[in-house]
Amino acid sequence: MSIPRRRRALAILALALALTLGAAACGGSSGDGDKSTAQSGPRTLTIWLMTGSAPPAVVDAVNAEWKKAHPNDTVKVELQQWNNVTTKLDAAIAGSNPPDVVELGNTLVSKYAAAGALQDLTASRGQFENNQAWLQSLTESCTMDGKLVCAPYLAGSRAVIYRKSMFAKAGISKAPASIQELRADAQKLMSSFGSDKRFSAFYFPGKYWYAALPFVWDHGGEIAVQDGGKWRGALDSAEAQAGLAELKALVDCCSRADKQGDELKQDQAFAQGHIAMIVANGWEKGVILDKKEGNPKLEKDLAAFPLPSRTSGQTAPVFLGGSDLGIAAKSKNQDLALDWVKLLAGTNFQTQMATVGGVIPNTTTLLDLHADDPYLSVFDATAKNSRFTPTSPNWANVEAANVLPDMLVSIFTGRASIPDATKQASNQITDVLNTGS
Repeated sequence: MSIPRRRRALAILALALALTLGAAACGGSSGDGDKSTAQSGPRTLTIWLMTGSAPPAVVDAVNAEWKKAHPNDTVKVELQQWNNVTTKLDAAIAGSNPPDVVELGNTLVSKYAAAGALQDLTASRGQFENNQAWLQSLTESCTMDGKLVCAPYLAGSRAVIYRKSMFAKAGISKAPASIQELRADAQKLMSSFGSDKRFSAFYFPGKYWYAALPFVWDHGGEIAVQDGGKWRGALDSAEAQAGLAELKALVDCCSRADKQGDELKQDQAFAQGHIAMIVANGWEKGVILDKKEGNPKLEKDLAAFPLPSRTSGQTAPVFLGGSDLGIAAKSKNQDLALDWVKLLAGTNFQTQMATVGGVIPNTTTLLDLHADDPYLSVFDATAKNSRFTPTSPNWANVEAANVLPDMLVSIFTGRASIPDATKQASNQITDVLNTGS
């Protein structure tokens, strides 16, 4: 799913937001989504945002601006946790009074859209600023059967974070321009530091499927394709297998990460000083430098570059994580909800999200906001060449079944050959995506 972990500094600020807004007036919703028939009495708009997704100052400013147009109404923002939000949302949607606006990880949107839980925003698209310049991957995640079912909110993109001092000691003077150069540089790093049995030049945990997909896409492969109205798993194609073979060669030579582990603790591992490169989100730098769990002394030694393509001078397509803003189909306040979403998704507050929160905004027109930051600008640049998972309502079930992590573990541990592992994964994807169709 979309970015499941946010910058921890924002999480602390978000707690303060929760305490502040928790004291706000609250009450039952009334009226319907049509402005012409909405009741005139005071109404409460309920928003579910994920902890840490937006700086409290930005949310406060959105609420204040919204209040100018709706002085008799109240907005209540409730912060949610990624680890249980789907359970809570399933229960809320099944009831008669779900949150009016909900932040959804971009890979979860199709599930709720297919269930009819999200309001069709197609007719309202023209009211959103920059709607023709929204990031392609976020737009795809908000599109179901040609209808707009949500508004892009924010994005998270991955690049390679590396230690400048290690590169210098290994005689590497510039970032690699191709995946072949990346492997050559990683081998130089292994030669220089490999006597440390904990050292990884290119740290890559076995289950890290978000970082594996760029290798598949860069070689022309796909996760799945639609054929005659049905989905067909495509990881067993020659192109996808070639990309996974490229990744396996890099892992075999230059990673001592757990081949059966995930990436959840890679920032803390990086901070310990035995890793030269990781594939990570931009905000993970804050975790690496954290005073308690990281190493602040590394601040001047960290830099980033886009994951290079097999074609020299180009970058590999990356998985664009992120979040979208949906309006509940059962909301009694759809007019109020639309006005609130338009504000947070608009230029003014997207600019604040980028400059204050350090996230990637929802539109290509704002991707130069970090142009003067040599670190964050790398992640903005990678968002321009991004891809997304299949837009099937059953994709969430593929993730739940761990199809991609299991495939990668089988390949990296040698339990199965690349052809056998990808064939099994493709068959599973085909079965899951077509369930109920």
